Amino acid sequence: MSIPETQQALSVITRANNIALFVPEKPSIDAFSSMMALSLALSAQTKKTIYSISPVHVPNELQFLPGSSQVEMKPRLQPTLVIDIAGISTIANIEQVSTKDGIKIHLELPANTDMSADMVETHVRQLPYDCAILFGASDLADLGPMFTDFADFFYNIPVINIDHKPTNEYFGTINMVDITASSIAEITHELITALSPEAVTQDVATALYAGIVGATESFQKPSTTPKAFQLSAELMTKQAQTDVVIQHLVKTKPLSLLKIAGRTYARLRHDEHGHLFWSILRELDFQESHATEADIPLIMHELTNNISGYNAAFILHENENKEHVIYITLGKGLAKKRQEIQEQLSAKKQNGMLVVTLPPSSLEDAELLAVQKIRQILPQFHS
Repeated sequence: MSIPETQQALSVITRANNIALFVPEKPSIDAFSSMMALSLALSAQTKKTIYSISPVHVPNELQFLPGSSQVEMKPRLQPTLVIDIAGISTIANIEQVSTKDGIKIHLELPANTDMSADMVETHVRQLPYDCAILFGASDLADLGPMFTDFADFFYNIPVINIDHKPTNEYFGTINMVDITASSIAEITHELITALSPEAVTQDVATALYAGIVGATESFQKPSTTPKAFQLSAELMTKQAQTDVVIQHLVKTKPLSLLKIAGRTYARLRHDEHGHLFWSILRELDFQESHATEADIPLIMHELTNNISGYNAAFILHENENKEHVIYITLGKGLAKKRQEIQEQLSAKKQNGMLVVTLPPSSLEDAELLAVQKIRQILPQFHS
């Protein structure tokens, strides 16, 4: 991460008073842990009001993180009328007058002020925050309804975008995106230390360490960089509770995830010619394993970690309404064409996957259609 971007982000944070931290609708362990680390650091080092916001409940495995109980699931509504007046540096007097239908605000300008209607611009800000920091979102749409319900808010305040995925669309006012980093936590650490070298307390170090462990799968992923190991060692010197992190993130996996993953493997299909893998999950599978649709990214992660050389892998999910949805992960060869493939399939992006909804049909027909659609993007089947 370049120094100018870090300093720009720090400048925005310095000017802000109410800062909102967001993770996507389906956050990774890395994104959530990084949000908690920065929240703890900002709360301790500044007098600003910090809000940590997640569209979903804190994942069970991350409830050990300090401050996680303070995470909110919805932004706070506090409408503010903002009036921009060009060429004016001061207001002489403000008066509020009650009317039959509401109130009227009188802004009295200094005497002899040259004023016209085209110098005034107004807009309503629904949320009380003056800065937003996003962790692990490829674009604003990854926030789900939190973005669609308050799109104007995100378009009218400074947005700091922190991520390490190559699919990031650089949507922020400031983009702290480093695709060479192993984790979002590494980038977040740079911002925290720029805030203050003393900001990395034991709790902050523990959250950052959890992010690195989550992103690198306990340092087992081939993409784990020497910098990740170096930073982890540094966090240990800050008394990061590494044993607690390992206990919650490495040694235990929810029984529901193990059960649903087992059903995924049991129905695994393979097209050897196209290097295509897929499986089918019915609503009954989720009911009997006590898993939810929100676990599909974890299931896909388990699947793709245990197959090699694939062009694409997908899970076909049949929900309780007999609707069929394809969740697609692209292999390394196709990942660079993600945008083109997304448009070709008319897909949505969701937590690193492409998601396609199929027209109503039987499960058998949906599977055939899914295979046909995915084959369209495979180089082996191009005419």
